[in-house]
Amino acid sequence: MADSFTEDEKKILEPYFTNLDGPVFAFTSRVPEEVVAVLFSKYSRSAHSIRKNFLDLVKDPESGFGGLLESVGSGSNDAFTAALAKARDFFRRILVEYGDDSVGELGMAHVAFENVSQIAAKKIEDARLASPLEKSTRYVVFEKGNYCKPSAIMRSEFSNEYMALCDELFGAYSSQLEPMKAFVRERWPIAEFDFNGRRISRMADEHEVKRAKSAYESSVKAKALDILRYYLPAATFTNLGITANGRAFEYLILKLMSDELEEMREIGRMMHEELLKVIPSLVKRAAPSSYLAETRMEMRAFAAGKLGGVQQDKQPTVTLVSYDKDAEVKVVAAALYQFSGHPMGQLRKMAEKMTAAERIEVIDEFMGRRSSRRERPLRAAEAACYQFDVLSDYGAYRDLQRHRMMTQIPQLLTVENGYDLPPEIPEAGIEKQFTALMEKAAFLYRKIAAKMPLEAQYAVPLAYRIRYLMQFNLREAYHLIELRSVPQGHPSYRHVVQEMFRQMNAVHPTLVHYMKYANMDELDALGRLKSEFRKEEKLAAIGKTI
Repeated sequence: MADSFTEDEKKILEPYFTNLDGPVFAFTSRVPEEVVAVLFSKYSRSAHSIRKNFLDLVKDPESGFGGLLESVGSGSNDAFTAALAKARDFFRRILVEYGDDSVGELGMAHVAFENVSQIAAKKIEDARLASPLEKSTRYVVFEKGNYCKPSAIMRSEFSNEYMALCDELFGAYSSQLEPMKAFVRERWPIAEFDFNGRRISRMADEHEVKRAKSAYESSVKAKALDILRYYLPAATFTNLGITANGRAFEYLILKLMSDELEEMREIGRMMHEELLKVIPSLVKRAAPSSYLAETRMEMRAFAAGKLGGVQQDKQPTVTLVSYDKDAEVKVVAAALYQFSGHPMGQLRKMAEKMTAAERIEVIDEFMGRRSSRRERPLRAAEAACYQFDVLSDYGAYRDLQRHRMMTQIPQLLTVENGYDLPPEIPEAGIEKQFTALMEKAAFLYRKIAAKMPLEAQYAVPLAYRIRYLMQFNLREAYHLIELRSVPQGHPSYRHVVQEMFRQMNAVHPTLVHYMKYANMDELDALGRLKSEFRKEEKLAAIGKTI
């Protein structure tokens, strides 16, 4: 039965809910996240609706919530602070009473991280249940001198060499930007490209010409920065924002506070301090974990003892380490399972007895109707799994690591796996300087690593390769490969996912056949141009630009 409210109750509720009579509604931005968590938690123990429970909170003098609302209306900061403290004490008692960790997932917060290293950004973005957005190496020029100076290095005999290396890497990155843009214009002149099916020489509308030139220049800059980012050291400062629930933040704080690097521990401490100001009830238990800290330290020593004398095998960029040999059977059985009443064991036996043609018939019904890459296969595609060992430049890892619906396990960033040389570097005539700087970075890395292997990572340029494990199911493979193979993607990670496609196709051609939006074009031109021109056209349509 729908709720009914008096006129006075409606006046109380209206500022905080998007409607008062529908079965589906949202909280407005005026409701604190902890209040949302408390109200949602009551669903499990209360027969009342959320709006009724909201009114109960307002009317309960012990909750402090009525005073909180009054203080917001009065504009008094002192009254608001006092009311908020009383309300939060009440909320903590409620959350303890409900005693379920999942309550922490009901309140959200948004945290900004500025001037953190590339190393730190990857640790922060490793939070699987968070939504990050980071400063792009493609659209933003990174400023000279804006890099992390770890106290362990700055207190050591390597401090001057470390800063000199970082300054030199940034110097090359900055000084070569305009020459690289000129090279890109010469290598891929605007006259060679189509804009909505027409060359710029065929355009009569001067506004359309301006939009085409603007899109082209944006693409030229993006291409130049894609090439030059290989210079940037892992110490380079970046900015990012994270949106997550209290439970995810609590675990992220725990991990960062327990990290081996001082920068991570300090970020964890500051994040905890700031979140205690906005969702204190949901992150109050966050603390360093001796289990994590000790396990990392002991496993590093244990692995060194076990593997120290074992020669590392050479490997290509992408290696399919393992996969489900019976993937077709698993997917066919899972696809039928959802739409039948039969137990999985019976369906597996039926799928095993099917002919190849019969299994293809099921798979075609299951995946054959996709009309865009945004239409992912249904969840039955998660029944088949793949494990890849990847060795790519750190810049590519930086981008691919954001895919968190999988298991990712990175090794330390070192110089021992060599570095990638973008083909444009020798074509532009700067290979000698690039190579010299990479060798200089390797020399300093090894000096620092002999005493501080973890801190030595900061001195490694993004060109150097890192090894990491990626394990995901077939459904995630569709998302990852089709998204990251688009022409506007960076050539480095495009190569990684294209190779994943080839190797998956070699073992499971039927399952991969429907991955029809994977782009296998290896031509390396101005991949951003079409999307940049579409953006210019859209902005023009709403009167935001020329």
